[in-house]
Amino acid sequence: MARTRSYAGPRLIRFLAGLTVWIGVIAAFWGVAYAINGATQAKGRVTVPVTIGKTSEGEPPEIQLPKAHVPDAVRLSAVDDAVALSAPGSTVAEQLLSRGDTAVTGLCLGLAAVLLRRLLLSVLEGTPFRGGNPARIAGLAGLLLFAAIVGEALPDIGAGIVLSRLDLGPMFTAGVSIPMAPILVALLLLVLAEAFRRGGELADDVAATI
Repeated sequence: MARTRSYAGPRLIRFLAGLTVWIGVIAAFWGVAYAINGATQAKGRVTVPVTIGKTSEGEPPEIQLPKAHVPDAVRLSAVDDAVALSAPGSTVAEQLLSRGDTAVTGLCLGLAAVLLRRLLLSVLEGTPFRGGNPARIAGLAGLLLFAAIVGEALPDIGAGIVLSRLDLGPMFTAGVSIPMAPILVALLLLVLAEAFRRGGELADDVAATI
């Protein structure tokens, strides 16, 4: 009988399990610390993503910032229709929301590291279809969706608050975009979770017949 090829040896799996923990801890700590650091900079500048508004003819209007509503100059960094708006006089909520994507992503990575480590250890122990692994894979899919949808929406919510404070709504809009790539990966993870669930049932059936 031909020997099957091994794609990851025990040493590599142990290394990945340890590396996963370190990445998760660092990401979670950095994400939260970054958001808290932003909160300490209230009253200072806050940078949020905005989109240039359109006229009735579909063309971007000439941007004339209402200086009466802006203590200092509002800075713009534009690439096509994507604009990063930096404004002074920020609030704690604006700062937290503007960095919310980093905080949410970091926390999700930290939780994902715990789930992934258990998966890797079960593979190392030769029991990849053990009970609980399908739920862990589904949990990874949920964390990915949460980070991609909720995390990405927080800076846009912050942008809406900043635009309302500065009365810049007619010239800029804060649109929530939903990235498709993470959604597709999450769906693939759910399919993988179902495959692991059925694999576990087959392993139990084989064990019962022995």
